[in-house]
Amino acid sequence: MAMSSGIFLSRSNRRQLERFSKKAKDKREYRASLGVLLRGDGKAAEEVGRQLGVTRKQVFTWCRKFRSEGTDGLRVRKQTGRPARQKAAAKEIIPDMIRKDPRAFGYLKGRWALRDIARELKKEGIELHYTGVRRALNELGIVLKQPKLRAPGSLKKNYRKRREIANYRRIAPALLKKG
Repeated sequence: MAMSSGIFLSRSNRRQLERFSKKAKDKREYRASLGVLLRGDGKAAEEVGRQLGVTRKQVFTWCRKFRSEGTDGLRVRKQTGRPARQKAAAKEIIPDMIRKDPRAFGYLKGRWALRDIARELKKEGIELHYTGVRRALNELGIVLKQPKLRAPGSLKKNYRKRREIANYRRIAPALLKKG
């Protein structure tokens, strides 16, 4: 079979890939096997990448791995690196902390903010950036509302509220420097 582009797949390789894609439980494994099959059909790597939502380089990587290791090369392996210990510890503390009013911890606001949670976790001995706090909250299924500091309406109607917001914006940097 003459190929203008792609890789050559024997019948047994094609059957092996089709079986692998049917049994794949991870979408990345399915996508990799489908990418190699499409390349076997003669499609260009750019076209396959566009169709599957990956880069051309990733398509070439799948083909190279399949040639060298077979379907085992397309399997998703366990993530490497040090396991996240801080987030696991934070996930135990956060639900109880969120139930309490932030004013009990010395904050002026009546709602929790990510940075406030991160600051309280730091006091507990857990160094976690506020983006890590957001991920932990998402994993716990907790959604924080993000308040906007604004007072809609006419100036006369919300004069007091606008003054409170201006005052808070003025003193907020000083509050952050304390802790």
